[in-house]
Amino acid sequence: MILNKIYFTLITLVWFTTASSAQNVGNALLFSQQNYGSTARSKAMGNAFGALGGDFGSLSINPAGIGIYQYGEISASTNLLNLNSTESSYQGNSFTQDNNKFNLKNLGFVQVMPSKKEFSGIVSLNYGIGFNRLANFNQNSFVSTESSPYSRMDAFAQKTNGINYNRLMPAEEYSPYAGGIPWESILAWDNYLTDVTNPDTGGDQYTTFLLQNEKVKQRETDHNDGYLNEYIATIGINYNHRLYLGATFGLQNLHYDETKMYSEVGIDEVGSNLKSWGQFDYSSHSRTSGIGFNLKIGLIYRPIPVLRIGIAVHTPTWFKIKNSYSAWMKSTLTGVSDVADGLHSEETPTNNDKYSFHTPLRAVCSIGYQFAKRGMLSLDYEFVDYSSSKFSKGLSGDEYNLENGDIKSAYRAVSNIRIGGEYKATNAISLRAGVELLGNPYKPNQSGSFRLNQDYNFKTYNGGIGYRAGKYSFDLTYGLGDKTSSGYLYTIDGVVVDPVRYHTFTHEVLFTFCMRI
Repeated sequence: MILNKIYFTLITLVWFTTASSAQNVGNALLFSQQNYGSTARSKAMGNAFGALGGDFGSLSINPAGIGIYQYGEISASTNLLNLNSTESSYQGNSFTQDNNKFNLKNLGFVQVMPSKKEFSGIVSLNYGIGFNRLANFNQNSFVSTESSPYSRMDAFAQKTNGINYNRLMPAEEYSPYAGGIPWESILAWDNYLTDVTNPDTGGDQYTTFLLQNEKVKQRETDHNDGYLNEYIATIGINYNHRLYLGATFGLQNLHYDETKMYSEVGIDEVGSNLKSWGQFDYSSHSRTSGIGFNLKIGLIYRPIPVLRIGIAVHTPTWFKIKNSYSAWMKSTLTGVSDVADGLHSEETPTNNDKYSFHTPLRAVCSIGYQFAKRGMLSLDYEFVDYSSSKFSKGLSGDEYNLENGDIKSAYRAVSNIRIGGEYKATNAISLRAGVELLGNPYKPNQSGSFRLNQDYNFKTYNGGIGYRAGKYSFDLTYGLGDKTSSGYLYTIDGVVVDPVRYHTFTHEVLFTFCMRI
């Protein structure tokens, strides 16, 4: 009996590992994309701070920026508004959902330690500690159609093909959830949404009770919540007011919650004998948290007083991640069969998993130019190869070769462009503006057929104002993020299921307070 329990536990562990959200290739991109706008000044200038420095947000871009500081500083930034508005379009229907959350974006402390040499050699040694928020995952979406020609039940049946129906049912010391079977297959079977078509000749092919060309109503609500924070320790030097060197050790804290609620309802078709078969509801919840570390090194060089050139390299962030996943399904059926009719429900166990994940390496090249001490322009070019993200070291030793292969097939290297400018209207007031143009991380379809994210687009438009009075400064910025992407509610092999198009506007009002020390 003890040996049987140990065996069951090991089988469960293997399945939980393979069923974890580490297989969600979409998370590889989600956890790798970053938004550096953690202070109002850097956000207003499109985060093009790789060559400028002197702002705590720049320490997560080019750590050499700490060498620009001539005075110590304490900074704090917060969102006065962080409204994410997502329009979801599916089969000709569009709905908009909002998500607005208060966020603390930045806390920073910088100390300047001048040397005895004011104009030659090492002029100062500077260090700083604090945190910058690199990403917010807060987003709500709603999808609905009154007459879909496709049903998710067909996806359940297709996914179950090849599995003997006896393996879908529990037995003594056997749980189908520990048998390497897709959990959706078990839920659909227990809710009488699928049925075996060949019980006497293999018992491994499945169908649904829907008639050919029968249409259904569909709904899905998706709620996402979370963040990516980077806690940093930076050290740098100012050499002769011409060369600035710096290094940042970053500790990243990842948290991501996703709750999906899907419903499908039968339709009473007017003028026919076709009546509604009822409804089923399918909910799932995933929670991901992790800790990772990275190293950034960089330099800024001033060949002439008005020109700055910056270069920085970010190592991958190496994460240790925990994930939990659970799902629940309920059906209320009528007119299907004597056995199927009625109320049914099934809930999965909780899948707890641990694995490693590393993000891509990044390289940033920057240039900044100052105009008569009244204004400046800056440009950052960032290279990042999203296909180099990688999962590894699951609980059972799984190296996720299938998922990593999908990452390489789905994603590619991109160029991100950030442009910003600042103009000093008076000695106390500065006006700023900037844009970010982020490259499409999805590979094109070489066959020329429809590519799901061929129109992926992500850009931001930013503008702000700054006021400095003595040792205090106040900065206020408005940023508009514009993102277009696509996804599927589900997929069916051999069927061109309509995708969902998501168009997201993020309205952000960011306030920063700084005090020189």
